[in-house]
Amino acid sequence: MGLMGVVVGASSMGAAGVARSAADTFLPRMGQDNNHRHQIEMQLHAQRCDTVQRWRAGLADARNAYRQWASGPRSEDAPNVVGDVWFEALRPHLSATGDTAKFRTAHEVHCDNPTLIVLSLEIGRIEQEWTEEAKGRRNRRG
Repeated sequence: MGLMGVVVGASSMGAAGVARSAADTFLPRMGQDNNHRHQIEMQLHAQRCDTVQRWRAGLADARNAYRQWASGPRSEDAPNVVGDVWFEALRPHLSATGDTAKFRTAHEVHCDNPTLIVLSLEIGRIEQEWTEEAKGRRNRRG
């Protein structure tokens, strides 16, 4: 009987030790994985904020260049943003439908007032989508 108690007691202590060892091994790793995922999400959000700021700055520069061209003698072609780093970074994010669809494959884009408005609204739409995604809510629009 005493021997049986020792065996049962040892086996239950052994099982508890194994369970504790597994918990000590896997639970901190799960916490680290969540922390790492959060860091990646925060880094992505910061990169997206920087991207939106670069798009807006590029659009403002393009607007200024177009206005300067429009007020001058117009001896050369209007400034074209196709090929500019900010516009080429924006292009793949533009909607494939609606007013901005034409800019996805355009060879020339001049930042006159109508174009300026459309691109500005599109940058705002993308920023809103990214903000909703960062908050954990996916945009349900198509």
